[in-house]
Amino acid sequence: MDVTNNTKELIVKMQSLKLKYTDLASQTFIDFYCQCKQGCDYLFPDSVKSSVTILHILEWFLLSVEKRSPYLLIELMWKDIIGPTLAEYQEDEKIEENLTTLFTQPELAEAVQNWDRKPRPDGGVTLTLRELLQDMTDLEQ
Repeated sequence: MDVTNNTKELIVKMQSLKLKYTDLASQTFIDFYCQCKQGCDYLFPDSVKSSVTILHILEWFLLSVEKRSPYLLIELMWKDIIGPTLAEYQEDEKIEENLTTLFTQPELAEAVQNWDRKPRPDGGVTLTLRELLQDMTDLEQ
């Protein structure tokens, strides 16, 4: 099944968050989230697709980071044939290959370990993961 127009619109909105969240963990998660939304369109019937939450996708991301390769469900999603054009399909494959490579990198695992908070110069902390999840949830509405 093709990616729905709703998913395409959501992906454009989510990708815009990369301007605000420039750290490796957030950038990678945003791409992963977008690929999962496309994969849900491909793999799941509407009744199942509608039950997938951002928390599910976060869990799949963390499992993939921990495993250092895409979680099995993600591998199934990535067997999709997305895009009515060859260029769209190739772009989709390129993103998936990049994510697969990033999962093997110790830098990503380290970034995820410190994703919950970033120290600020004033001595406080920024709750990066929490803020990202809130922004993503707001965009899903």
